[in-house]
Amino acid sequence: MNAKYIFGLCSLIFSTFAVTTIAASNTSAEKNSVVKVQSSTDEIGYQIGDIAHQTIMVITPSGYQFDASSLPAKGKGAANMELRDAKWQVHKIGNTSQHKLELEWQIFRVMQETRAYSLKPLDLQFAPQSPTDKVLTVHVNAARVLVSSVLPTSMDAAYTQPRFDVAPQARNTRPMIVTLSLGLVGLLLSGFYFAWRLDWLPARFTALFAAPKPFRIAYRQIQSLQKNTDHSEQLTSAMRTLRRACDATAGATISAERVGLLFECNARLATRRTEIESFYAESERAFFAGNASSFSLNQLKQLSRQLMALESA
Repeated sequence: MNAKYIFGLCSLIFSTFAVTTIAASNTSAEKNSVVKVQSSTDEIGYQIGDIAHQTIMVITPSGYQFDASSLPAKGKGAANMELRDAKWQVHKIGNTSQHKLELEWQIFRVMQETRAYSLKPLDLQFAPQSPTDKVLTVHVNAARVLVSSVLPTSMDAAYTQPRFDVAPQARNTRPMIVTLSLGLVGLLLSGFYFAWRLDWLPARFTALFAAPKPFRIAYRQIQSLQKNTDHSEQLTSAMRTLRRACDATAGATISAERVGLLFECNARLATRRTEIESFYAESERAFFAGNASSFSLNQLKQLSRQLMALESA
């Protein structure tokens, strides 16, 4: 009985140990099957001093955190490539964690010929949250990048002799010259027109092209009256000059009662009907009743200028 009892107890202990071992191995296999690694790097187009960007994607079971101490030291070492900067971030996707590492490798040394250089192989470690789980070590193979040399690959006469300057390609400048010439002509014509419209040109010069109109003559004469020091004489002469311009425009002698003839001859002047009627009433009181006029020389000059612009429109 004792031998049978001992034999049964030993069988029970062995079975329990076997089941536990199998379960642990299945769990470990399940975790290892979840780990996935993907590395990507631009392989061509580098010179000395350039930065090679390497992106590593690692998928681990949920709960694992990346151990930054498993990376190479930054800026240390005498290899052709040195780690310059490293960034990483983690995203949880279901029961897994996606770790994204962005590494920057700087190229410090190259040979005299164009060749491929290997980045450092990595053994990245991921620490679990549970103390019972083991640290995951993920191996990343060394990526390779193609780096051109500083000097030409063959130092023959074609590389040692200075080259001649390349002559610039002839450019057709005729359209630009024509456009510039037309623009200058247009600018001169528009400037000449506005100078004539605002009566900035000398009277002798404008008389060569066309006889000045009545209100333009009146504006010039009133403007010249400012040189006279007698204020009363200035005002009287200015009103006479402006009335003569109105008579010449209407083709008849205009009075306060017949001012409508002026607007029949030139309809554009109707926009200043109120100012013209007020001027005629004021000037007749000054001429025939001897009253002092409320107009100033500047007001008459401004009115003659407005009428000059209307007759030239």
